Amino acid sequence: MNLLANGIIFNVEVSGQTTAPTVVLHHPLATNLTGWDELTAALSPHYRVVRFDARGHGKTESPKGPYSFETLAEDVVDLMDALGIDKAHFLGLSMGGMVGQYLGLLHAKRFHSLCLVSTTSQTPEAAKVIWSDRVRNVGAQGMECTIEGAMARWVAPSVLVEQSALVERLKIMIRTTPADGYVAWCQAIHDLDITARLSAVALPTRVIVGALDPATPPAAAEVIHQQIKGSDLVIMPGVSHMLHVEAPEAFATHVIDFLKQHPTA
Repeated sequence: MNLLANGIIFNVEVSGQTTAPTVVLHHPLATNLTGWDELTAALSPHYRVVRFDARGHGKTESPKGPYSFETLAEDVVDLMDALGIDKAHFLGLSMGGMVGQYLGLLHAKRFHSLCLVSTTSQTPEAAKVIWSDRVRNVGAQGMECTIEGAMARWVAPSVLVEQSALVERLKIMIRTTPADGYVAWCQAIHDLDITARLSAVALPTRVIVGALDPATPPAAAEVIHQQIKGSDLVIMPGVSHMLHVEAPEAFATHVIDFLKQHPTA
């Protein structure tokens, strides 16, 4: 469905029982809501699942940036308002996990819990050039120039060899991501620096990371875990950045286990 929220039209899909607890899913950079197909299937029997194409991605409008994480967090809350959802669990992966950290700080009353996956709380100075390069390259060459590097970061080497259908599925998501949206998100990520503020997050939080993730490595997840009091940390073996599609059954188990620990009633 199409919904107006925070000034733009979002593509949104809602699954599961209307009366069940709600879980909001936020996808990573250069993908779209279909990346949550497997997790949605696992959650839908017991939860109401809301997934959406983020600003500048998929079938959602793609205004030119730069974007701010305050705006991107407001997108989520406004979507919940449009759907009549007062409070939800939130799960975000990579850029979605960055948004989740802002939600925990700025909109904590709207959430039961946070699941922060394959993400980081700060872009180091040495890594900022990477994001600047992506902005420049995509502006000049389009999204195709990002595919080879993304595949090397997103999935484990064994997946590249053994799961060609998954690799092609991810490549299609990249190719169909609007360049303006990708660039605007890259600009926001370039300036990400929220680590020192995370001690103020008081929501139940699970941090999940792939042991082989070079983009947001376990060390970055450990920082978030240390900063958010009472959080727990799950390091999944044998997977990389896109662990939710590399090992969907194991990932869903970790998510559902956490949600069961924090019932809404």
